[in-house]
Amino acid sequence: MTRIVSAILLILFLVGCSTKTVAKDSSYSEFEYTHYTTGGITEIYSAVIIFEQAVSTFTAYQVAFISCTCRDPIANYLSVCYIEILNTRPTSNEAAIRTITFSNNMGLWGGSNPNYNMPTYTQEYLDEVFVQRLVRVTKAEVDSWGGYGTQLEQIDVDEVTGATVSTSNIYSMLKGLLKYHTDKYYTD
Repeated sequence: MTRIVSAILLILFLVGCSTKTVAKDSSYSEFEYTHYTTGGITEIYSAVIIFEQAVSTFTAYQVAFISCTCRDPIANYLSVCYIEILNTRPTSNEAAIRTITFSNNMGLWGGSNPNYNMPTYTQEYLDEVFVQRLVRVTKAEVDSWGGYGTQLEQIDVDEVTGATVSTSNIYSMLKGLLKYHTDKYYTD
């Protein structure tokens, strides 16, 4: 009897320890973006489109992505951005941001509110001097962005100095999302 029980337990153990490939859940679309760390070190990351709904004039997205990895992985947060991109512009390069918000988003500035470097850089401040100035920005403008440490013309560099990693990763995410959007909704 002991041998039978031992054999059954051994079989159950081996079955439980077998390797099994788990299929990736493909119910969410993804796109790649370049993630920057301090100093401009790059790595390719994936952003996940949690929500996508197209209407006649724009497409609404909710996108989750890593903005800042300045803390241990257990303390980092995903940033979640709600953004609407216009569908009615004549060319894909003219596709523009209609609305953008990060709302009450822990991960936007590396989990810091205010930014840990700059006590005046609260989420409200950065929303006013950075995020809301991205409204009406086109794909062509985002594509012309100079990379880590640079800002678009609409942004006063002095108002966001000290938030280089987060602003660079937001631009990079927007560049990837606008490419995804125009590949899907434009034919030019």
